[in-house]
This record gives sequence, C-alpha cells and structure tokens, in this order.
Amino acid sequence: MNETRVTVHGNVVGEPVERSGRNGSVFTTFRVGTTPYRKTAEGRYLDGETSFYSVIAFNALAANAASSLKKGQPVIVEGNLSNRSYVGSDGVTRNSPEIEADHIGHDLRWGRASFLRMSKAAALGLDRAADPDVRDAVAAQLSESADLTASRPAHVDADGVVHDGPVPEPVPGEVPGETPDEVLVGDPGRDDYTVEEPAA
Repeated sequence: MNETRVTVHGNVVGEPVERSGRNGSVFTTFRVGTTPYRKTAEGRYLDGETSFYSVIAFNALAANAASSLKKGQPVIVEGNLSNRSYVGSDGVTRNSPEIEADHIGHDLRWGRASFLRMSKAAALGLDRAADPDVRDAVAAQLSESADLTASRPAHVDADGVVHDGPVPEPVPGEVPGETPDEVLVGDPGRDDYTVEEPAA
C-alpha cells in the first residue's frame, strides 16, 4: 500500500472538535495552517502562501489532542496525507488535503508545555481509577485507615484481639499467640526426651 508520509509544522487555526463514531470510537478533527518563508538577497524574510490541512486523529490520540490543543497554538503533526473531496455550499466540488495523524505535539520552539502520562483507558475515560474523585476518595480512606491504626487502644493488638491489660511484648523465642502454660509436655519440638521400650 502506497502512503504519503508528511510532517507539518504550523498553527491550530480552529478549536479541535471531538466526536464519537457509530461504533463508539472517538475521533478529533482540527485544521492546521502552515506558512513557509524564504530569505531574500537583502537578508529579509518573506512569508509564502499559507497552506491549510485538515487533521483527523483517532482513539487515545484523539482524546488527548482534544483536551490539550487550543486555537492558535504551534503544533507538529505527523501522519498519512490524502486528498478528500467535498461539495461546498455553492455546489462546487473541492479537494482538501487531510492528514490522518499518528503523532501530534506542541512545537516547543515557541513556548513551554507540560506532559501528563496516562493510559489509553484513562484518556478515553474508561479507567475509573484514574478519575480524580476516585483517587481522592481512596486516598482519604487510606488516610482514615492509618489514623485508626495509630489510635488503636493499648489493650487491642494488631489482629484486633482484646486483652485484659496492655498488649504484652513478644518474648524472644516464644511462639506468638502461645503462652508457656499452653506448651504441651513431651512436645518433641521443644523438650528433651528419651524413648522407652515397652516392658516385655
């Protein structure tokens, strides 16, 4: 399959529009204007004719582009170039170059941007754990759980067992949860013993 790959540097000339397809997929469209320039013999720069490209992006790239790009921002778009035909309001058929984008980013020659990494599911709004309200609720619950542990009464151990007095400190070598009175006499794992042969 023959494809024309292009990289376009330009400015977003209209607010990106995010839509949903018939199958539920997300796509975003916007237009980019790019103006070439050349240097004259006198050392001055002259702008050439501005070209406009329609850009379409799908899925996570579409969702991220819709929430990140604004009209007037400088961008770099890379993707496959094709020509789309459409009929104008005057009934005349026209052709418009369109880029199906694989990569979209801000052009950092002209400013600064910050990056927030997120999963494809989060970008499409399908990851409930990425919802800020859910994250805040989980953080509050964990904080509350930590507070409860810190405020546990002295006579309640970490397993929630209530003792008559303060929780006893563990004795080195002693099995947790087992007092000396509970040790069975003749336990081969703990006591010295001899084997006696039965009388004949």
